[in-house]
Amino acid sequence: MQNIWLYVHFPELAIEAVLLDMDKLPVDKPIAISSPQKNAQRIVCCNQLAKTWGIEPSLSLSTALAICPQLMVVVKNIRQEERLLQRLALISYSFSPEVIVDTNGLWLNLSGCEQLFQSYQEWLKRLQAKLLMQVAFIVTGVGESPLAAKLLCGSQFHKHLPNSHEIQCALVATRIDKLPSTLKQQQSFKQLGLKTIGDLLKFPRSALSRRFSSELMTTLQLLQGQKPCTSTRFKPSTEFYDEIQNTQGLYSKESLLFPMKTLLQRFSQYLIARQCHCSQLSWRFEPLLGDHQTMALNLSSSKNNWSSLLTLSRLQLESLELPQSIERVSLSCNQFVDVTESNFDLFGNQVLLDNQASELIDKLYARLGVDALSQLVTSEEYLPELAGNTQPPSKNTKTNYIASKAPQPLWLLNEPTPIQERNQKLYWRRPLTIISGPERLCGNWWQSEQQRDYYLACDSKGARYWIFRETTNKRWFVHGLFS
Repeated sequence: MQNIWLYVHFPELAIEAVLLDMDKLPVDKPIAISSPQKNAQRIVCCNQLAKTWGIEPSLSLSTALAICPQLMVVVKNIRQEERLLQRLALISYSFSPEVIVDTNGLWLNLSGCEQLFQSYQEWLKRLQAKLLMQVAFIVTGVGESPLAAKLLCGSQFHKHLPNSHEIQCALVATRIDKLPSTLKQQQSFKQLGLKTIGDLLKFPRSALSRRFSSELMTTLQLLQGQKPCTSTRFKPSTEFYDEIQNTQGLYSKESLLFPMKTLLQRFSQYLIARQCHCSQLSWRFEPLLGDHQTMALNLSSSKNNWSSLLTLSRLQLESLELPQSIERVSLSCNQFVDVTESNFDLFGNQVLLDNQASELIDKLYARLGVDALSQLVTSEEYLPELAGNTQPPSKNTKTNYIASKAPQPLWLLNEPTPIQERNQKLYWRRPLTIISGPERLCGNWWQSEQQRDYYLACDSKGARYWIFRETTNKRWFVHGLFS
């Protein structure tokens, strides 16, 4: 098959979306999702335990509760369903370069993915394992077009891919009422005695175009792969945002760790799908009443490991004052770094040492704050007092300062101290004698020209000094002392 499409359907998506953020899932309870329809609350989805009680979609809520009094009813949440579908699409994006989001499922293009995973059987196995970490019930369909894959969606997850002949036989045997069409067209199919899609495809295309509308002709072209699917392909968002809401409230910092862990695991999947790391992320804790609290996690080096991010977030959370009850926890990030391949270290393990240094810096950041750490760096300035600076610690510090070949002291005075001239001799505490020099340094000539001639001098006790004379006013200064 040149084109292979897999349709992944989530029959209990409405239930999974509501229960996914819960700490303790009620697995031993019958659960149903209700939604207002025609001025009445009706069941739209239920789990297997509820079905054993006789609960089924389209039942009114009052009837369902009469059948099963212990039925757990949750209101349908479309926003959470869309968020869950986006997460599932993000996971699938790591398996297929072409993903399309449907109402309750996903289309994945399998063409050309066999070599990356050695076989389609291994591809299906890994995809199922990843998706089952988010949802509990998945069924699939395989076809040579997206529409065919959806119509052939069965009651289980495929372990092996059927061949082209098996797909065609299953397609022509599919009931015709599953084909997307209007009610009028379905009535026409019934009047003509058409029961399967194969019965419809036996008619010549010219006869079908005279009898039915152009929309049906387009549907048949999409079904047989004669017309490409123009649905919008999924692309990961350039910014990450996710949240978990707990209506009962979270009253301790320890209780926040579960939703924070869940959000960071989703964030890690997002980073893997985009093949990037994060350099900063932001937490937001919202109470039911009162002002919210935020927490920014700054990283010395980019990361995508959720366990490391959770450890750092937990350290910083200890010093944060939070409201008494937290209803919503959200995580956002818009600062990403592309993943670069690390160089292979033949004679050592420099990568491990760099990672250990970054972890230590990040833990100190989380514990003490960003302003607590700094490192000395050099800048592109010729004047010595401007050449040194401080910045946050980073292992990728670039040093562009051109060091002088002349001897210079390690420590400078806070400010250059004037030198007295007595009988044409320099005097600072004691008489000074010039040993070597000069070395001319010039800085900021485009603003205010500053030229200095630096010399090495000593006194009668043997102490050595770094002194200079300004060329504009001929004044002498001591700038540094040698040890």
